[in-house]
Amino acid sequence: MASFPLDAALEGFAREVNQPEAEINLARAALVMGRFEYPDLDVSGYLDKLDRLAESAGRAIRSAELPALMLAQFLFDTLGFAGNARNYTDPRNSFLNEVLERRLGIPISLSVLFLEVAHRTGIRAEGVGLPGHFIVRVVLDTGQVIYLDPFHGGAVLSEEDCRERVRTLTDGKLPFDVAFLNPVGARYILMRMLNNLKNFYAAANDFYRAARVVERLLILNPDDLSEVRNLGLLYGALGKRQQAVALLEAYLQGRPDAQDAVAVQRYISALSAEVSRWN
Repeated sequence: MASFPLDAALEGFAREVNQPEAEINLARAALVMGRFEYPDLDVSGYLDKLDRLAESAGRAIRSAELPALMLAQFLFDTLGFAGNARNYTDPRNSFLNEVLERRLGIPISLSVLFLEVAHRTGIRAEGVGLPGHFIVRVVLDTGQVIYLDPFHGGAVLSEEDCRERVRTLTDGKLPFDVAFLNPVGARYILMRMLNNLKNFYAAANDFYRAARVVERLLILNPDDLSEVRNLGLLYGALGKRQQAVALLEAYLQGRPDAQDAVAVQRYISALSAEVSRWN
């Protein structure tokens, strides 16, 4: 893949995620991820905040018969963490520091909050990336698995509920696959958080922030040629012509038969002509 310059914040994110999946600290990586928007973000301070939150949660669920359900009640009823349905596309909903401060989020960021507090209180919880919606699964002491929906106040979902949720979100176009309920790891969760941010920024024509997000997606998956193209297009829109040309040429080299190959080649020619004019 064509290279692009790494600033300090991006290098920090690369250090967090360029390690074996099991060793990625999800909360820390999610906080470091946000430093392109919050360059002075106190990662250690927010991790301490999570620890204190978990200490309070631990006291609240100590004698609970079903600690996971009591934890959901503590987070979403007692403390008031909630899904921001009114302003769903507000990028702040996707940053863990903002979720902790504002107590508002979207399905995946609220799920990360639940997962991190659950892990700190000894509850076996994992993320589940349903198409169009993110939830958590909890393994009870009996071995039974239950599903919780943090965006909707920690509501308990059955497998049939999950099927119906997928059917509704996809207008019935996507057949349900039981594999949708498989747990996902930190790398997948971070990519999905970033994809949400990319879509929010792109819809707002915020090319600068969209580019910062795609840079991080390419740290997680350097071989994703679609994102190589996306970053090239974003760099072109931002006036980074030489970097854009290098990325777009790498895209065409990897996908010479791409449907958009002709359009991309024309854009490369236009960018190259501009570079020549300025040299």
